[in-house]
Amino acid sequence: MRGVLRVAPLGGETTWSYLCRLAARYGMDGAVLLDGWRQANRRPRPRRGSTTAAVVEVLFDVVGQELLAELSGISQSTLARALPTWQQGPAAFASASGTPRTGPKNCGRAPEGPWPGRLEAGRVRFQDARTFGSVAIACGLCTARRTGHPVHAARYLPPWRRVCHRHQRWQSDADHDEQPGWLGVATCPEIGRAQQRWPALARHAARRGHDPCQAFALARTIVLRWWQQAPAWQAERWPARVHRLTHGAAGGPETVWSAAVREAAVLPETIALAQALTDPACIRLAHADRGHRRPGGWSAGGRFVHHLGHRLSRPWLGPLLNVDYTSPLHAWIDAAVPLSTAPARS
Repeated sequence: MRGVLRVAPLGGETTWSYLCRLAARYGMDGAVLLDGWRQANRRPRPRRGSTTAAVVEVLFDVVGQELLAELSGISQSTLARALPTWQQGPAAFASASGTPRTGPKNCGRAPEGPWPGRLEAGRVRFQDARTFGSVAIACGLCTARRTGHPVHAARYLPPWRRVCHRHQRWQSDADHDEQPGWLGVATCPEIGRAQQRWPALARHAARRGHDPCQAFALARTIVLRWWQQAPAWQAERWPARVHRLTHGAAGGPETVWSAAVREAAVLPETIALAQALTDPACIRLAHADRGHRRPGGWSAGGRFVHHLGHRLSRPWLGPLLNVDYTSPLHAWIDAAVPLSTAPARS
């Protein structure tokens, strides 16, 4: 049977999120709707009081995809374009050896749910959505605009694409335990500007032989180390930025936005640092400093870290980085610029 209601997917949406929205249109829970498929494994259970169920993903076999397309009223080609994991479903079942285990609710009998008495049942497998990429809670205003309903949705969004420019909101990680209503970034335009710069920076990094995703991940690791040290830095600007972010957050300044605020607040520095770590001029400075290395650490000159401080508009940061010998930044220099290959001091 074809579904009565037509429910369109969001671009980049997780299939589980789409299934839950589809079930909600029929006044059902997503788990109840899954009675229409044979479950190959058990759904992961979230911790008590946790929202990590949002990172669950579901993969359908070929028959299961046909059933979902029938119920949603959306063609499979449209679902394949919108749902990033759609193509992974048949491959997941094709690679599985033996007969898949069925879920406890519909083992050995025809499925109930939306297709009572149907002889051929599709199959569904649960998987951690983070296997396929970073998952974020979609902007609620965008979701309502697209669907006509104020419903919850999850999308695959990398950490450098979390700002909704239309509504100036930060789309936080779906696996964060705290999920207040929203976090506005209109008071911090530097966050949106940093996101807009990233595509060009990523292209330049790729042309230089760097993996942009790895460069961003490395920069984020280094910046999060600074975030931990920042309370002792009197000239640091992050506290003021955090105040501007939380002042406009739903729930007021006391709302539990720790993880989301942190990720939003450090985005400008993370992208600036990723650019520096892939800039040939900065790498040459790191080579030079590595060549002048002494047993106690980098030389007093520390041109690379001093240059980095100026690029980050924090000229006072260079001397602090220069003596932080256990930082991820120094570890990157040690790995990327071996001492044996660094130019000798003249």
